[in-house]
Amino acid sequence: MKINIFGSCCTRELFNYQDKHEVGCYVMQQSLFTLYAKPLEITLDEAKGTDDSAFKKRMMYYEFNKLGLKKILESPSDFLVVDFADCRYDIYTFTKPEGVKIIYTHEARATFDNIKDIDRFKDIEKEYCNIEETYSDEDLKQLVTRFANDILTVYKPEQVILNRIQMNDKYFIEGKEEQLENNFHYGKRHFIKKIEDLFLNAMPGCRELCTKELPVLNINHRFGGPHPLHYEDIYYKYKMDVLDCLFENKDIKEAEEEYKKVYDKEIENIRQKRKDDKSNVSSARRVD
Repeated sequence: MKINIFGSCCTRELFNYQDKHEVGCYVMQQSLFTLYAKPLEITLDEAKGTDDSAFKKRMMYYEFNKLGLKKILESPSDFLVVDFADCRYDIYTFTKPEGVKIIYTHEARATFDNIKDIDRFKDIEKEYCNIEETYSDEDLKQLVTRFANDILTVYKPEQVILNRIQMNDKYFIEGKEEQLENNFHYGKRHFIKKIEDLFLNAMPGCRELCTKELPVLNINHRFGGPHPLHYEDIYYKYKMDVLDCLFENKDIKEAEEEYKKVYDKEIENIRQKRKDDKSNVSSARRVD
């Protein structure tokens, strides 16, 4: 089957632990809070990533030009998996040009640095916007409902799966359990859940991907760690197995039982990890 993803690496990473399905169109860093704003039109060459990733550069091109959702809907797939992890980011709002909104990420800031000396951008005026202080519950409901209705122009509700964002604030290192402190991402979990609940209400028949067990964090994840959204291989595979059950309308009990066996076998090795031990880095292949 072909699967499209509107979300984040929290969903895309799952598909690195399977070989049954093809990922079709995948877009990330397309915030619900900037999705329907006016574009700030840039060329692909003007877009910038933080690690020379052609994929991240393309995502900034989509975000600035408001193309992400359009790309998803113009290339239908068997299923669409949605997650709202990128709703944890605040946004830029513009007084000049008025009506423009851009997600506040490292990639967006790098793109602004890349274009700041170009004549047509020299007069832009932007301000930082805290989304939780700016958007009321009614604002959120309207945004989520609009997004759900746009998806329903192409997909039936049963073709859409919401990947619940599951985080953990505890991790293991050298035999000890440590706790993340003052972590921005973990602090957004209740806000993201509010958006997820609104989405499910706006799309009756949509199914949700949510595991019984909390994620196990990987202190040597290839994208950096410890981080509440960077998981051990065993958890990615577990959540992918549960997702596969949803695709095939199978009972998830077998996937849950298999994970318990794997967890009991692997958890002691995970507990003993040392930071930056290259032998313990995630084994998943990188796919952009």
